[in-house]
Parts: sequence; C-alpha cells; structure tokens
Amino acid sequence: MAKPFVNPFVSGQFLELRVDALVSDGRGLGRHGGVVVLVEDALPGQLVRVRVSAVRKSLAEAALVEVLERSPDEQGPPCPHAGRCGGCSWQSLAYARQLAWKERIVRDALERVGKVACPPMLPILPSPSEWGYRNKMEFAFGVSEDGGKALGLRERGSRSIVEVTGCLLQTPLTMRVLEAVRLLSNGAFRDLDGRFLVVREPHAGGCFVELITGAGGSPGAGERFAAALRTELPEVTGFALSERLASSDVAYGERTLYADGRLEERIGDVRLQMGHNAFFQVNTPAAELLYAEAARFAALEELPDPVLWDVYGGVGSIGLYMGRSARVVGIEEMPGAVRCARSNAKALGRKAYRVEQGDAKSVLGRLVRLGPKPDVVVVDPPRAGIDAKVAQQLAEAAPLRLVYVSCNPATLARDIARLTPAFRLKAARPVDLFPQTPHVETVALLERA
Repeated sequence: MAKPFVNPFVSGQFLELRVDALVSDGRGLGRHGGVVVLVEDALPGQLVRVRVSAVRKSLAEAALVEVLERSPDEQGPPCPHAGRCGGCSWQSLAYARQLAWKERIVRDALERVGKVACPPMLPILPSPSEWGYRNKMEFAFGVSEDGGKALGLRERGSRSIVEVTGCLLQTPLTMRVLEAVRLLSNGAFRDLDGRFLVVREPHAGGCFVELITGAGGSPGAGERFAAALRTELPEVTGFALSERLASSDVAYGERTLYADGRLEERIGDVRLQMGHNAFFQVNTPAAELLYAEAARFAALEELPDPVLWDVYGGVGSIGLYMGRSARVVGIEEMPGAVRCARSNAKALGRKAYRVEQGDAKSVLGRLVRLGPKPDVVVVDPPRAGIDAKVAQQLAEAAPLRLVYVSCNPATLARDIARLTPAFRLKAARPVDLFPQTPHVETVALLERA
C-alpha cells in the first residue's frame, strides 16, 4: 500500500526553485522536491528564493524574496508604481508572452477541469491596445502619511493606499479627476466620509464620476461636490454621490443620494444607456472583438426566425449586439439594469426584444415550461459561473447552440463539464480584455449533442 503524502514544507521556510509556468490567478508555479509551490509575483524561467507563506494539502504557497536569475521573457516594468500597486502584476512579462500564457491557462483548465481531451482552441485575440484601455477605474480612500485622506490604489497585499500620480491603464483625464477629488476631499469636503471613487470614460464620450461615501451623506453635498469638481474639470459630464452601507470592501454604493448626467457606451453600432453602477466590460474595443466572436459562434443569420435567450443580460449589450434579426429574451436580476435594457431596446427600435426580471434559475424555469424555446442561448455569468441548476435548465431548453462568455477559465471549464453530455464543446476563443494582468475572457461554443 502506498504511503499517504505528507507535505514536507512548513510556514516560514526558505526555498530555491525554478518557476516553470503561470496559473490562472497570475502566480508562478514551480516545484521543489516534486511538490508544487505557487509563488506571488514570479515569472516562468526565473530562479527564485521564496518564503513559504501557507502549506496546503498537496502544495505550498510562497512569497517572492529574491530573483536569483531573470527570465528570458522578462522586461523592465514601465509603471513607476510597479511593485507597490496591486494592479498590473504581469507588466514585467512581454505582451506576446502574456498572450501565450493566457491561451495556455484556458487550454489547461478545459483539459484538467473540463475533462475535454484536445480542446478545440482558436488562437487568442489580443487587445487593440496594451495600455490606456480601461474605461472604468475604481480608487479607494485611506489615511495619508500626514493624517489626511489618501486616495489611490491598494498596495499589493495590503489595505494601504498608493497615491498614484499616473496609471498607464488610464487616460490623462482620469488622472486629473483623481487629483481633483483628492484635493477637494482634503479641503472643502474633508467632512465627507469618502470610501471609493469610480471614474468612467466610455468610448461614446463623456466622463462620469461616482463618489461613494459611508452613511450620512446628503443630496446637497453631492450637488455641491459636483459643482466644485466641474469648476476644476468641465470635462466631467456626470456625477453621482452614493452611500456604501455594507461593511464589505466593494466599490458599490447601495443608495444613490444624488446623480446627474447620463452614462452611455457604444459597442459597434449599438449605443447603450446605463446606470452609473451598471456592469460593462472595461475594455470597449476588445469587448467589441469578444461580442463579434460570440455573434459569429451564434450564427443567428443562418436560422429562420431565430429565438435568442440572453442569460445574465445586464443592460442588454450582448443580446442587442447579437440579436438584430432575432426574437430576444433577456434575463436579468437587477432592476436598474432591466430598465436600461428595455430603454436601450426601445431606442434601437428592437420591438422583438423583451426582458424578464429575476434570477436566472427562476426565469429559466418559467421559460423552459412556457417558451418560446430558444434556438441559441448566450450566457455571460459572473466569475462564479453558472450553478448546477442553471446547467440542468439549459440542458432541458436544448438550444442548437450555447454561447458561453466567461471571465474565469476555471468556472468555465467546470460548467462545460456540467453541461456534458447534453452539449459538446465545438470551439473556444480566448480574448484579452485585460493586458498586463492574468485575467482573460473566453467565448466558447457548445452545440447540442
């Protein structure tokens, strides 16, 4: 009988190892004595000295102490905040290698988790821009060294704030907004309990700023802050003041105290109005590549009078982009997003578009019973993916094609396994919406078995 495995490492232990690969969360993977070690901030090809931070059942996690030999794919990070700021963890890796590793991460997930032998992978689509691509950025407040209010990005592995003066993923306008809000929050509005700042610069034009505070704000404070900000930056076309009531560290205000202006985005020839806290992909040009690939997989134009179900439809972006010639049923839980989706469909003259409000399981249960039956279903769930019940309902709906848009290779692969044997994977295409980071989108085509 084989002896049970005993992890040989202890927390605090120092090791030297060669990094061989990258995993989906961006960490480097190496082995020491045949045991897997996951290392923060390490790149393939590096020889590193690490300190074990956690010991798991079959692996260890470690912090990087020193790079003993550099990787041939390594480059100097262009950002002055590299190493401190918690973002852009892959900026030391040449972009071509970032793309290669993202493609490999998706393939490995489909093989290991999805149990798909020889996954039908298409080459990754790179982002049109490696830098300056974000249309939305979330900043956090903290305490500065002089006891005032700090405003910037979280320090890596800490709640401390790096007061960034430039971010290579942002436009110059977003940086000017950041500095203006920083000054106002330490000046005339020092009594406001700032928690987060969200700046959105859609490709359709304009700049929408949301200031999220703790409880206790007022509509009047929002109006005064908006006026003061626009005095400094007339380019700000919209402003909202919201309250964060929950204790969780999320840049989302549950209650809006004040809002003015409109937030619109354009994807291809589809113009979308949305709420200031609505979800939209942060890289608009790359999102257009993603949506075009989803539309190509759906092939609705090949079907007579097609019916499309758009699950987790949000403000209607994918359904309206793909479903020009289809009867579309959107499914969305958030009331604000539902209102925007209906308004967007009306503005585009899409009379064959309707939205069912509710969680995916409840609405799918009704649609499976009552119809109309779909020819194609598109799902774009959050990082957690779809649950087992939704997978069962999609199998019962039995569309010809299921297009799955995913921001998490691991949950995509798990869900593909859940959808088998009702569907079989025909193609998967990674699309890079997040250069300089380990994140990757994937659009997968499943056909009815």
